[in-house]
Amino acid sequence: MYYSLKMISLATIISFCTFNLQGQTPFHLNGNAIATNDSCYQLTSNVNWQVGSIWNGEKVNLNESFLVAVNLFLGCQDFNGADGIVFGLQPLSTSIGVAGGDLGFGDVEPSLGVEFDTYQNVDYDDPAFDHIAIVRDGILQHNNPVGTLAGPIQANADNPNIEDCEYHYMEVVWDADTQTLSVYLDCELRLAYTGDIVNEIFGGDPLVFWGFTSATGGSNNIHEICFSYTTFLNELEDQTMCPGTEIQLEATGGISYQWSPAEGLSDPNIANPIASPSETTLYTVEMLDNCGNTFYDDVLITVENDQFEVEIINDSGNISEVTLGTELTFHANVTPDDGGNYTYLWSSTTGSISSNPSDTSAISMPDQLGTETISVQVEAENGCIGEASFSFEVIGAIYAIPNVFTPNGDEINDIFKVYHVDVGITVNSLRVFNRWGEKVFDSSDNNEWDGTYKGEPAQSDVYIYHAVLDVNGDLVEESGEITLIR
Repeated sequence: MYYSLKMISLATIISFCTFNLQGQTPFHLNGNAIATNDSCYQLTSNVNWQVGSIWNGEKVNLNESFLVAVNLFLGCQDFNGADGIVFGLQPLSTSIGVAGGDLGFGDVEPSLGVEFDTYQNVDYDDPAFDHIAIVRDGILQHNNPVGTLAGPIQANADNPNIEDCEYHYMEVVWDADTQTLSVYLDCELRLAYTGDIVNEIFGGDPLVFWGFTSATGGSNNIHEICFSYTTFLNELEDQTMCPGTEIQLEATGGISYQWSPAEGLSDPNIANPIASPSETTLYTVEMLDNCGNTFYDDVLITVENDQFEVEIINDSGNISEVTLGTELTFHANVTPDDGGNYTYLWSSTTGSISSNPSDTSAISMPDQLGTETISVQVEAENGCIGEASFSFEVIGAIYAIPNVFTPNGDEINDIFKVYHVDVGITVNSLRVFNRWGEKVFDSSDNNEWDGTYKGEPAQSDVYIYHAVLDVNGDLVEESGEITLIR
């Protein structure tokens, strides 16, 4: 992914925001800097006396080599354009910068900066052309020999002006082995500096923040950066997946891509192939940038090997038909059973199932004729999922009345009712009497007794019910015993 940062000065503390894009390391945006999309940042607009900076929130180690590639936009005003952009390294803060001719980087000490200066400050001994220089400790005055380490040199070898409404491709490369910092603009090496910057500038501490600063003064320009590739940001994150699933990979910063190995990839020649390897695989991507340079990155996709199988067991046996209203108990059998914690999600095509997410078993009482399918989805702690289903036919009478129910609040068989098909049958009345003939439930519009009497739980006992049904226009009476168990 692409990211930008914003900075502010030691002298001036300016409000800042933190952007955490796509789960990567956050960046701090200061002053007038804004994110224009997920890879581009405008540091200043074409308004006088602005300052903007972006800083990565995590320090990098200068004992390791790096590459930062961005597209710089330095505005459209040449004669009255100012002031430029600095790529900076410093250990102090993610919210520093100052307006004016120091490009937001003045007096930041200790520091190392690469300036892309588009304004001639005569008192700084700036050349007439837009220039690049490598400076230290926020000293951008080229008449001060302490500050300038290399340059100034004309920024573009063929044109003294880079405030031309065009994006200019810039690379800063640090080779930790040779201790050489190289600056490329528009695919040409423009400037290099070799020196022990860790010890000579940063006092032996290799950990620094990195980012970009910009400023305007009495003249102005729009200053913007768009990230292309950085070794700090574009490293692909290793991922873990379950067998049979897929992950989308995403590389950025190139004009062409080649992934290897090709096995398990939807297309090895694009930036974002879908990966579905059958085993743990290290994928490497070769990227070619717009200057013909080749970069590499890799990602380890770990395929979990503890995939499991799920089977639904019917406690009544492997039956294919049941009568309407029959109570069935199912449980999920996981193999191999490693004793891990699983989450169970039960469902059915007619809604006859009841269970809790932690239950390995579920109760079904079908109340519709036809095919009923019970399904369970089992999720392991690592996110892997196993699924199973069990189908059977619901046959027999078009209505059924159970002989036992258990209203104990577990949402399993908590209600006594007449189970019937949805079409052609209406329950006109349902009455329930205790053993002494006292009526404990009477309803002509609610075909459900919850096992209470006068607002209190009715005691466990055998009760007598009487129901009147309208079956396709014919009145049918049913009576019998119902056992309430708590």
